[in-house]
Amino acid sequence: MTPLKRSNIILYALCLGMCAASYIILNRNIELTLLPHKTVLSYLFNFNFIFKEGVGYEQTNGLFTVAKNCMGIKLFINLFIMMVFGFLHNYTGLKRKIAAMAKFYLLSLALAFIITIIRISVSVPFCTWDKFVPIHNTISLLIYFISGLILYFVMERRRLSDEKN
Repeated sequence: MTPLKRSNIILYALCLGMCAASYIILNRNIELTLLPHKTVLSYLFNFNFIFKEGVGYEQTNGLFTVAKNCMGIKLFINLFIMMVFGFLHNYTGLKRKIAAMAKFYLLSLALAFIITIIRISVSVPFCTWDKFVPIHNTISLLIYFISGLILYFVMERRRLSDEKN
């Protein structure tokens, strides 16, 4: 095993700094951050939402709320860290590593949005159940775990196919 290069340490530190900055920025205005979720759910389920400050978007008949915890920020950060720390070492040259980090960032953001929309959408039919919270949390954990595994295996398979070529 080769020791970490100085440039890799700087890139890893940059990754963590990007995570901290993203967390702060995305949490600053939850109305804006949750807008894509609200829009997609309104389209999929024909729901009307109103925004409640400090809470999130509440469905007008009170069925459920798309709240701050629904944004997927922690998922986005975990996916980004997983990709950077797990796969950045496969790239050579500083320019390629920086480009890979940018690609990982955008991919993590898109995947977190898609995964959280799937997670919320799958939970909607259970909103009227008495045990909605444990059901929703179980669904969330399963979807997060499965998506993390899929991402890892796709990235690993891609790395192996790149090595063969």
